[in-house]
Amino acid sequence: MDGCATTPTGQLRRLALAALHEQGITVRRLRWMGRHSNHLFRADTAAGERLVIRVCLPGGRSDAELDAELAWLAALARDTGLTVPVARFSTRVASPELPAGARCIGFTWVTGRRCGPRPSRRLVADLGRVIGTLHSHAAGFRPPPGFTRPSLDIARLTWAGTWHAAQFASRPIDPGVRLLLGQAAETVGQVLAGLGQDPAGYGLVHADLDLDNVLDHHGQARVIDFDDASWGHYALDLAIAADGVPEARRPALLAGYQTVRPCRPAT
Repeated sequence: MDGCATTPTGQLRRLALAALHEQGITVRRLRWMGRHSNHLFRADTAAGERLVIRVCLPGGRSDAELDAELAWLAALARDTGLTVPVARFSTRVASPELPAGARCIGFTWVTGRRCGPRPSRRLVADLGRVIGTLHSHAAGFRPPPGFTRPSLDIARLTWAGTWHAAQFASRPIDPGVRLLLGQAAETVGQVLAGLGQDPAGYGLVHADLDLDNVLDHHGQARVIDFDDASWGHYALDLAIAADGVPEARRPALLAGYQTVRPCRPAT
């Protein structure tokens, strides 16, 4: 397991405060927001600014992967009309409790409320537009030297070689169900391999377009949490979003997507 799961929140909080102090930012309030792949804190500053502080401990994303995420977010903010979190600062700090330290990234706060499990048709259609914009931008994005992100492939989808996969394998699952899951993974892997990596359908994707990562700002969809951004198929990225949307809303998602990026008919 990663150290983020076992490190006391108080120690991580002190790292976040140290990073903010290093940047000359006075904090009025620092609130823990929870653990995802990293610990997140909300910082309300004395200057009236609100930030999200991501504390990245060793063993997680590499510096090169984090730099790549920040580069893509900066390009999205510069080149599109989308509202995305961008880095206010990025620094490495340590403490006597955690001498290995952590990389702390301060992201701009994205305004909006959680859309919940029953988003409106209008919001879902706009989410489709946002995803289409992400993919259109990715298709023309020219990564800077050293740009490194993982791949959204069958190994990633099945957690191959990870602690999570080992835990799953140790569970008492009916042999027939286990066999079915293995066959499904093999089929998906074959489909992804058959799609190839044609730039028309393969590039940078968000890779975690669950509704938990979508904010509703007066009917406008705003996507957050690009920590899982990967090289992958645009169709799979869209499918992840569709899976989380109520079935009756899926046509609106696709319609919104096609206002920006028309889908080629299946042959």
